[in-house]
Amino acid sequence: MYRILLLIHVLAGMAWVGGGFVIQVTSQRALKTAGVPAAGRVMESFRWADTWLAIGVPILVVATGVTMVAMSGAWTFAQTWVWVSIALVVGYEAIAGTVGGRLYRAVEATMRETDSTSNGEQTRLYGRYMQFGMALLLVLIVLVVLMVYKPGA
Repeated sequence: MYRILLLIHVLAGMAWVGGGFVIQVTSQRALKTAGVPAAGRVMESFRWADTWLAIGVPILVVATGVTMVAMSGAWTFAQTWVWVSIALVVGYEAIAGTVGGRLYRAVEATMRETDSTSNGEQTRLYGRYMQFGMALLLVLIVLVVLMVYKPGA
Protein backbone atom coordinates (compact mmCIF):
# COMPACT_ATOMS: atom_id res chain seq x y z
CA MET A 1 0.00 0.00 0.00
CA TYR A 2 2.85 2.40 0.86
CA ARG A 3 4.37 2.05 -2.63
CA ILE A 4 1.03 2.76 -4.29
CA LEU A 5 0.63 5.90 -2.18
CA LEU A 6 4.19 6.90 -3.01
CA LEU A 7 3.52 6.46 -6.73
CA ILE A 8 0.36 8.58 -6.53
CA HIS A 9 2.21 11.18 -4.42
CA VAL A 10 5.10 11.44 -6.90
CA LEU A 11 2.84 11.53 -9.98
CA ALA A 12 0.64 14.21 -8.40
CA GLY A 13 3.73 16.22 -7.46
CA MET A 14 5.01 15.93 -11.02
CA ALA A 15 1.66 17.15 -12.35
CA TRP A 16 1.64 20.06 -9.90
CA VAL A 17 5.17 21.27 -10.64
CA GLY A 18 5.21 20.31 -14.32
CA GLY A 19 1.78 21.76 -14.98
CA GLY A 20 2.68 25.00 -13.25
CA PHE A 21 5.89 25.19 -15.26
CA VAL A 22 4.11 24.60 -18.58
CA ILE A 23 1.44 27.19 -17.80
CA GLN A 24 4.09 29.75 -16.83
CA VAL A 25 6.34 29.17 -19.84
CA THR A 26 3.46 29.13 -22.33
CA SER A 27 1.86 32.25 -20.89
CA GLN A 28 5.17 34.15 -20.72
CA ARG A 29 5.96 33.21 -24.31
CA ALA A 30 2.52 34.28 -25.54
CA LEU A 31 2.80 37.60 -23.70
CA LYS A 32 6.25 38.37 -25.15
CA THR A 33 5.55 37.28 -28.73
CA ALA A 34 1.91 38.21 -29.31
CA GLY A 35 0.88 40.47 -26.44
CA VAL A 36 -1.89 40.47 -23.90
CA PRO A 37 -4.73 39.16 -26.10
CA ALA A 38 -2.74 36.02 -26.97
CA ALA A 39 -1.68 35.57 -23.35
CA GLY A 40 -5.34 35.87 -22.37
CA ARG A 41 -6.28 33.13 -24.81
CA VAL A 42 -3.55 30.92 -23.34
CA MET A 43 -4.82 31.67 -19.85
CA GLU A 44 -8.35 30.78 -20.89
CA SER A 45 -7.22 27.54 -22.54
CA PHE A 46 -5.50 26.47 -19.30
CA ARG A 47 -8.47 27.32 -17.05
CA TRP A 48 -9.49 23.71 -16.37
CA ALA A 49 -5.90 22.53 -15.87
CA ASP A 50 -5.08 25.50 -13.67
CA THR A 51 -8.10 24.80 -11.45
CA TRP A 52 -7.19 21.13 -11.17
CA LEU A 53 -3.55 22.00 -10.44
CA ALA A 54 -4.54 24.61 -7.88
CA ILE A 55 -7.06 22.53 -5.94
CA GLY A 56 -7.23 18.84 -6.82
CA VAL A 57 -3.56 17.97 -7.13
CA PRO A 58 -2.46 19.66 -3.88
CA ILE A 59 -5.19 17.79 -1.98
CA LEU A 60 -3.92 14.53 -3.48
CA VAL A 61 -0.30 15.39 -2.64
CA VAL A 62 -1.12 16.29 0.96
CA ALA A 63 -3.46 13.34 1.52
CA THR A 64 -0.96 10.79 0.23
CA GLY A 65 1.97 12.48 1.96
CA VAL A 66 0.29 12.66 5.36
CA THR A 67 -0.89 9.06 5.03
CA MET A 68 2.62 7.88 4.16
CA VAL A 69 4.14 9.69 7.14
CA ALA A 70 1.51 8.14 9.41
CA MET A 71 2.16 4.66 7.97
CA SER A 72 5.95 4.85 7.97
CA GLY A 73 8.18 4.13 10.90
CA ALA A 74 10.91 6.19 9.24
CA TRP A 75 9.04 9.52 9.14
CA THR A 76 7.26 11.48 11.85
CA PHE A 77 5.35 14.74 11.96
CA ALA A 78 8.05 16.12 14.27
CA GLN A 79 10.67 16.02 11.51
CA THR A 80 11.57 19.39 10.07
CA TRP A 81 11.02 18.48 6.43
CA VAL A 82 7.53 17.12 7.15
CA TRP A 83 6.12 20.09 9.05
CA VAL A 84 7.87 22.66 6.83
CA SER A 85 6.42 20.91 3.75
CA ILE A 86 2.93 20.92 5.23
CA ALA A 87 3.28 24.59 6.22
CA LEU A 88 4.49 25.50 2.71
CA VAL A 89 1.56 23.72 1.06
CA VAL A 90 -0.95 25.37 3.40
CA GLY A 91 0.68 28.78 2.85
CA TYR A 92 0.86 28.20 -0.89
CA GLU A 93 -2.82 27.34 -1.08
CA ALA A 94 -3.86 30.26 1.13
CA ILE A 95 -1.86 32.79 -0.88
CA ALA A 96 -2.75 31.29 -4.26
CA GLY A 97 -6.43 31.24 -3.33
CA THR A 98 -6.57 34.81 -2.07
CA VAL A 99 -3.94 36.96 -3.77
CA GLY A 100 -3.78 34.75 -6.86
CA GLY A 101 -7.55 34.66 -7.17
CA ARG A 102 -7.81 38.45 -6.98
CA LEU A 103 -5.05 38.89 -9.55
CA TYR A 104 -6.64 36.30 -11.84
CA ARG A 105 -10.03 38.04 -11.69
CA ALA A 106 -8.41 41.44 -12.32
CA VAL A 107 -6.56 40.07 -15.34
CA GLU A 108 -9.77 38.53 -16.67
CA ALA A 109 -11.60 41.83 -16.24
CA THR A 110 -8.97 43.76 -18.19
CA MET A 111 -8.94 41.08 -20.89
CA ARG A 112 -12.63 41.73 -21.50
CA GLU A 113 -11.93 45.41 -22.12
CA THR A 114 -11.49 46.26 -25.77
CA ASP A 115 -10.35 49.85 -25.23
CA SER A 116 -6.81 50.06 -26.64
CA THR A 117 -5.90 52.72 -24.08
CA SER A 118 -6.01 50.05 -21.39
CA ASN A 119 -3.33 47.95 -23.16
CA GLY A 120 -0.57 49.30 -20.88
CA GLU A 121 -2.63 48.44 -17.81
CA GLN A 122 -3.39 44.99 -19.22
CA THR A 123 0.29 44.31 -19.85
CA ARG A 124 1.30 45.55 -16.39
CA LEU A 125 -1.39 43.53 -14.63
CA TYR A 126 -0.71 40.39 -16.64
CA GLY A 127 3.01 40.80 -15.90
CA ARG A 128 2.23 40.95 -12.16
CA TYR A 129 0.13 37.82 -12.51
CA MET A 130 3.01 36.02 -14.24
CA GLN A 131 5.48 37.14 -11.54
CA PHE A 132 3.11 35.85 -8.89
CA GLY A 133 2.88 32.53 -10.73
CA MET A 134 6.68 32.29 -10.88
CA ALA A 135 6.91 32.91 -7.14
CA LEU A 136 4.42 30.09 -6.53
CA LEU A 137 6.41 27.84 -8.84
CA LEU A 138 9.52 28.55 -6.77
CA VAL A 139 7.63 27.46 -3.65
CA LEU A 140 6.82 24.19 -5.41
CA ILE A 141 10.49 23.72 -6.27
CA VAL A 142 11.40 24.25 -2.60
CA LEU A 143 8.82 21.58 -1.72
CA VAL A 144 10.44 19.16 -4.16
CA VAL A 145 13.85 19.85 -2.62
CA LEU A 146 12.41 19.11 0.84
CA MET A 147 10.91 15.85 -0.42
CA VAL A 148 14.17 14.73 -2.00
CA TYR A 149 16.68 15.74 0.67
CA LYS A 150 14.45 15.45 3.78
CA PRO A 151 16.53 17.76 6.01
CA GLY A 152 16.30 16.93 9.70
CA ALA A 153 15.33 13.33 8.94
